[in-house]
Amino acid sequence: MDGLLLFEGGRSAADEYLRGIAGNFYVYLLCRPDGRPFYIGKGVNRRALEHEAEARRNHPIGETNPFKCNVIRKILREGGQVLYRIDTIYERTDQQGCLEREAVLIKKYGRLHEGGPLTNLAGGLGNLSGAAPHSLARHADTLSGEPTDNPERAVLNRFLLGIGPVESVPVKPIRQISRILQTTPHPQARSPTLRCAYALIASASASGQQLSAGVQLPRAFSYQGVEAIIENGVARDITKAGMADLIASEDPRREGFQLSAGQIGIISKLVGEASLAERGLI
Repeated sequence: MDGLLLFEGGRSAADEYLRGIAGNFYVYLLCRPDGRPFYIGKGVNRRALEHEAEARRNHPIGETNPFKCNVIRKILREGGQVLYRIDTIYERTDQQGCLEREAVLIKKYGRLHEGGPLTNLAGGLGNLSGAAPHSLARHADTLSGEPTDNPERAVLNRFLLGIGPVESVPVKPIRQISRILQTTPHPQARSPTLRCAYALIASASASGQQLSAGVQLPRAFSYQGVEAIIENGVARDITKAGMADLIASEDPRREGFQLSAGQIGIISKLVGEASLAERGLI
C-alpha cells in the first residue's frame, strides 16, 4: 500500500473507527494537538488507544516508553487531546507489510535523537532495524551499545540512547554494580556535562516527573523491569557540578537529587529547551 491517510480525529472517533476495522492490522500515528506526530506504531483492534490509557494510569514503573507517556500526560495536563491518525490497514496475513510501513514512517519523520518529533525508541521491524542512534556493529564496540549477552544493559542503553548518544551510559543495572557507594561530591572541580544531564533526564522520565523547581528525582529507578541506578561517578559529578542538590541517605539506593529552577536551566542549556519539551518534561 502507498499509505494514504485513512482516518484522523480524537479518541472517541478513533474508537469508533477502530471497531469498524477490528481484526485487521493497521499503522497509526499519535499526534500532538498541532498535528505533529510523536509516536508511530502498528496494532490490531484498540491498540492505538492503549497508550493514552497507560499514560493516564501514571504508574511509570510499568511503562515501556516513558518519553511517549510523558508527552501524552503533558498534552492532557494542558487541556489538549491526542490526535489519532490511521495510516494504512493490512489483512492479518500481512503483518510483515504492516511492520515495514511502520518502519518507513518512523524513518520519514525521525526520532527525537535524530532531530525528528518521534518518541519511538526503536526504528520499527522489531530488532531488525537496530536501536538508535548507531549500527549494531558499532554498538558492539562501545560502552553505550546493546550487548547481546547482557539484556539488562541492552535495555538501559537503548533507553539512554533515546535521549542522546553518550560515550559511556551513566545509568547501570543495580545488580551489575559490585559496590554502590553513597554520593559525595567529587574532590576535583567538575563542570555540567551532557552525561550528567542525561542521567537526570532518565530518572525524571522513568519516574514520570516533570522538571519543575523543587522536583526530587530518585537516584535508583525501574525501567522495563530492570532496576537501575545512576552510577557512582556520575552521581558525584552531578553534585560537584551543581546540577542538583543531593538528598542523602544511608542507603545509596534511596538517595535522590533535588533541582532548583536554576539547575533545571543548566540541563535545558545543555540539551536544549525544545528537547525537554518534546519529551514532556517541561
